[in-house]
Amino acid sequence: MTKYLRNITISTVGAFSLSIAGFVFSDDHAEHQAFLATPISLSQAIAAAESKSGAKAISAEFEDENGKWVYSIELISTSGHELEVEVDSQTAAILKIETDDKDVAY
Repeated sequence: MTKYLRNITISTVGAFSLSIAGFVFSDDHAEHQAFLATPISLSQAIAAAESKSGAKAISAEFEDENGKWVYSIELISTSGHELEVEVDSQTAAILKIETDDKDVAY
């Protein structure tokens, strides 16, 4: 009986793990497809964010923000303040700049 319960437990955990992995793969696949299809490269998005803010990029992400794919660029200003700039992945337009103090929409 114990061997039977152990096999059921292993099967259940295995099936759950596969379903979670499928969900994550699906999300990753959609993100990869969107990234490959976007006309603005990561380098262009970083350049746009640095140019607009006058700060230097320290990290960047490609993410779905309310149904729109954007680049989220984290930067550090010469005075040491952190900023986050959202760049439109289709046009390189600056959508938003967040600072320690406030959010500025563009």
